[in-house]
Amino acid sequence: MEQGVAKVSITLNAYLRKEVDSISLELGKTRSRIIADALEYYLDFLDLVIAERRLNDESDNVISSEEMEKFIDEMEVEI
Repeated sequence: MEQGVAKVSITLNAYLRKEVDSISLELGKTRSRIIADALEYYLDFLDLVIAERRLNDESDNVISSEEMEKFIDEMEVEI
């Protein structure tokens, strides 16, 4: 098993299982690879959703780029 790879068990309904198997045969990829690719694409999509939500958040949790730069500079001094 590759380093950094973890085996995970999931449950799919019959429709999704057939879809994954069909795409797997069509593309010549394993079921695992199809599911891992789909999950990676979905997580990228969720990252974008979260980033947009944070961008539009007007609460006090948002800091300016100058504040972030100062924070990073202070972290480097501590190291």
